[in-house]
Amino acid sequence: MIRTRFRPIAVAVAAAATVLSLSGTAAASGATAPRVSGGTTTRAATPVPTGKAALTRNPIYKTGQFDFTECKELDRRPDDVDSYKIYLDHLLDCLNLSWAEEFRQAGLSFAKPKVRYITSAVKTGCGKYPAPYAAGIYCQADKTMWILIYKQQLADPSEFELFDVIAHEYGHYVQDRVGILRAMDKLAPHFGTAKFYALNRRVELQAECFSGAFIGSIWHSLGRDQFDWDDLLDYTSGDKFHGKRKNIIYWATRGWNGNGPSVCNTFTAPASKVA
Repeated sequence: MIRTRFRPIAVAVAAAATVLSLSGTAAASGATAPRVSGGTTTRAATPVPTGKAALTRNPIYKTGQFDFTECKELDRRPDDVDSYKIYLDHLLDCLNLSWAEEFRQAGLSFAKPKVRYITSAVKTGCGKYPAPYAAGIYCQADKTMWILIYKQQLADPSEFELFDVIAHEYGHYVQDRVGILRAMDKLAPHFGTAKFYALNRRVELQAECFSGAFIGSIWHSLGRDQFDWDDLLDYTSGDKFHGKRKNIIYWATRGWNGNGPSVCNTFTAPASKVA
């Protein structure tokens, strides 16, 4: 199953040569790989939850705010893909630090995700990417975040969408490791189309909340104006798969204000908030 960060279909895909960058390694979701904390390797004390409990009572909801609150953005140069890759790798380091601490507090095993940056179509474990609707995807089959750097972004080094994209897709990786995606996939075959879309919206809106929480936690260190965040929300688009525009904005803002995953339990939210 592909998990995506939605983008308007009008956004064009770059026709440049493919650029790939591999960062870190990822264990399979639910694995009991060693966790490194304070220089000491330990094992997770809490098993990855399954079934409905993974959705509604996940240990990741019981953690506090993100502790690592400094993440200065690196400079990018117009049409310089390498500078964009370095920029994204730095954001990935910040995400790893922040989420590793949340996993530690939840008692769950953490491992860094696999990430590939692309500028044109490639084959993934979930089929060909990019697709016109997705700025980024998380593919459960290959446990990889695929992040598209497209032409318009390369022309504007000050843009902020790419930041949100990698934070959103990282949110899907978190969902995979803590058992949420596995539980969702087991429920999905038993649902009709309408119920499946409703459940998937909870997944997508939660990833947006996770993204907003991370961004909000490090915002003061970015040196950006409030306009950048408001502009990101203004350009938000919704659909039946990701949620209405107003609900995407609601969950992104809820995360921003909450600064941690505890405010992102979309699976117990009323239907009106995940429509």
